[in-house]
Amino acid sequence: METRSYAQYSLNDIIFEGRNQAYGAYALRQAYPKHLVKAIFYMIGGVALFLAGAYLGLPFLSDQLHPTVPVSKIIEIQTVVLPVTEEPIVERPVTRQSPVTPVNPTKRLVSAKIVPDKTLITESNTSQADLIDQEPGLTDVAGGPTTSILPVDIPGNGSAFGSEEAHTVRNFVEQMPEFPGGTAQMYRFIRENLRYPAMAQREGLTGVVVVTFVVGINGEITDIQVVKDIGGGTAEEAVRVIRKMKNWKPGVQNGRPVPVRFTMPLRFSLAS
Repeated sequence: METRSYAQYSLNDIIFEGRNQAYGAYALRQAYPKHLVKAIFYMIGGVALFLAGAYLGLPFLSDQLHPTVPVSKIIEIQTVVLPVTEEPIVERPVTRQSPVTPVNPTKRLVSAKIVPDKTLITESNTSQADLIDQEPGLTDVAGGPTTSILPVDIPGNGSAFGSEEAHTVRNFVEQMPEFPGGTAQMYRFIRENLRYPAMAQREGLTGVVVVTFVVGINGEITDIQVVKDIGGGTAEEAVRVIRKMKNWKPGVQNGRPVPVRFTMPLRFSLAS
C-alpha cells in the first residue's frame, strides 16, 4: 500500500476519503479542470468566429448603411440655330377701278306745240347748231366734250367681292355660323365633353367662362381667346373643348362665306 503524506492529498481526496471515488461527485470534481479548459477554448473559438464574420461582413453592411449614389451622366446640349426661312410674299390682286366716263353736254329739245293763248312760250326751238358737240336730252346737263360715250371693257382678275373684304372678320352677318346639327347638338357636345377641373371643384369656383373664336370660310375654328376666366383651370378646359369641335357651317354675307367671330359663354356650377 502506497503511503502519502497529508500534504500530498488534494481537497477532493480529503473530502472523499473513505467514500466512493469511482463515479459521482468525485469524478465530476476531478474532470472540472478539463471541462474548464474546453469551455475557454470554445469561448475563444466562438469569439474568433464572431470577429471573423464581422470583418468579412463589414463591406456588405457598409454598402447597406451608406449606399453608393449613382453619378448622373451629364449630357451636354448643343444649341442648334435653325436657318431663318422667309415667308413668301403673297401679292394681293389689284382691283382696277373703271375710269369715270365723261358725260357729254346735252341740250334740252324744245319743239313747237299748240298751247292756249294765255300760255306764254318763253323758250325757243332748239336748232341743229345747238346740238354740235352735244347730245339731245330732256334736260340741260353741263359737261365737257368727248369722243365716245360707249363703255370700255377693262381686263382684270378682280371680282365684285374683293379678296380683302372676303377675309375681313365680322361680328355680325346675314347668316351666323352654326354648329353641325344645330344649337341642340352643340349643347349636347359640350355636356358630353366638358369636364369640371379638380382644382376648381376643391376651391369651389363657379361662374361663367366667356370664350371667343373665329369661324373661317371653311368652318374651321381659329383664334380662340378667353374673354372672362374664373380660374382653377376652367378657361383651359373651355378652350380644350372648343378645339375638339368639328368644322362649323360658316357664316354667309351677300351669298358668300365669310369669317365671323363667335362668342360662347360656358357656365361652371357645382351641384348643391
